[in-house]
Amino acid sequence: MVHRLSFERLSLRARLMALVLGLLLTALLLIGLALNLRVRQFVRAQADLSAYSQLALIVQSGQAGGSSGDAYAYQLYQSLVQAAQATRSWGLLLTPRQAYPTDNSRRTLPPAAVIRAARQAGRADWQDIRLLSDGRGNLLGLALSTAQGERLSASVVSNYASVALGVLLLAGVAALGVLRLGLRPLRQMARQAARVGAADLSERLPTPLPQDELFLLASSLNRMLARLEETFSRLSAEEARTRAFAADASHELRTPLSAIQGSLEVLERVAADPAAHQARARLLTNLRRESRRAGRLVDDLLTLTRLDAGEGLQQVPLDLGGLLGGVLDSARDLAPHLSFVLDASPALGIPADRERLEGAVWNLLRNAAAHTPPGGTVTLRALPEGQVVLISVLNLAQLDPELLPRMFGRFVRGPDAAAGGSGLGLAIVQAVAQAHGGEVFAVQHAELLEVGLRLPR
Repeated sequence: MVHRLSFERLSLRARLMALVLGLLLTALLLIGLALNLRVRQFVRAQADLSAYSQLALIVQSGQAGGSSGDAYAYQLYQSLVQAAQATRSWGLLLTPRQAYPTDNSRRTLPPAAVIRAARQAGRADWQDIRLLSDGRGNLLGLALSTAQGERLSASVVSNYASVALGVLLLAGVAALGVLRLGLRPLRQMARQAARVGAADLSERLPTPLPQDELFLLASSLNRMLARLEETFSRLSAEEARTRAFAADASHELRTPLSAIQGSLEVLERVAADPAAHQARARLLTNLRRESRRAGRLVDDLLTLTRLDAGEGLQQVPLDLGGLLGGVLDSARDLAPHLSFVLDASPALGIPADRERLEGAVWNLLRNAAAHTPPGGTVTLRALPEGQVVLISVLNLAQLDPELLPRMFGRFVRGPDAAAGGSGLGLAIVQAVAQAHGGEVFAVQHAELLEVGLRLPR
């Protein structure tokens, strides 16, 4: 764990260097082990060949001498002694009756099975000794001389180690230069990314021409910067809207509160005057009107705040015809000077939050009633359109084309707005529609104005 943490603290270049040199060192070690094994096998094979060759020459020399019996055996033994001395090893002569080591020491003789195999096959190996039959029942043995082979193997390994060390050093220098060159674009990206701040997110990192890992990294960083720029722009716009909303709300609340305060001051002055009965009644009416206006404004602000905060909707299957009929009955009671008509498809249902949808429809009707002359007709429609349901209100009104796209904004009023309007009704309709995954619309049909929302079925 400690080594892992220490490795992770290294820079990227140091880690890549360690990885490259580690892989190269492993490869060189494996090559060295394989080379040492091959050299040992070669030395062993050459020692075998040399031993059998010398034994064959001794047999040929003894047979060429024409002697036989003990003289022949003595001649083989003498030649075997000379060969053993020359190779700094030892030999062995096995006659059918006795064994004669060349150095007169107590040597461990080959097993009987090995001796029989050598006489049958003509040769045999046992440990470091090589046995060769002379064809007359005698076996000549000569031990392998490994000293020279070991010196050769040690020399080859030593030379290889020197070469491998040089290769490792050269590879380290080359890898350092290559990594420095290869990581240069990353360092440039890091410097450019460090210059990018919240004040200027429009700068983008250059993307290299070959579409390699650096290209993918630069493209990913540029996409991230684009998302950050979009997010900061949205936050800035939202902050500006919030400041404007707070200022507008303060201004709207100031009007009824000032009226209430002024009425209270006048009411205090005329409270003791018995002749000011009509003035007191007028002031109380004004107080009730302005209090209701302030209360509606506070309720609308609270509704918008909750919808903006993403307050969860209690969506249930609703009978749209029954819901709209109930809202329309309330509208008839509050605006008896107008005619209200319901145009809804039968058995039309959608999943929606009942309280929020009723509030949105009521705001549509209240907005239309405020702009419809006495005796006019307000039509409430609910029709299916593919995968959505259209809920809209039509009334006799002409709207300025410049106001049409802005009418769902907050505190936006028409030039003939009623005195009691807060300018938040249609903004609440838009927030309710968006909370249900829908949208709002406003269309001018000749002399009729249609305002409504579309909700998914």
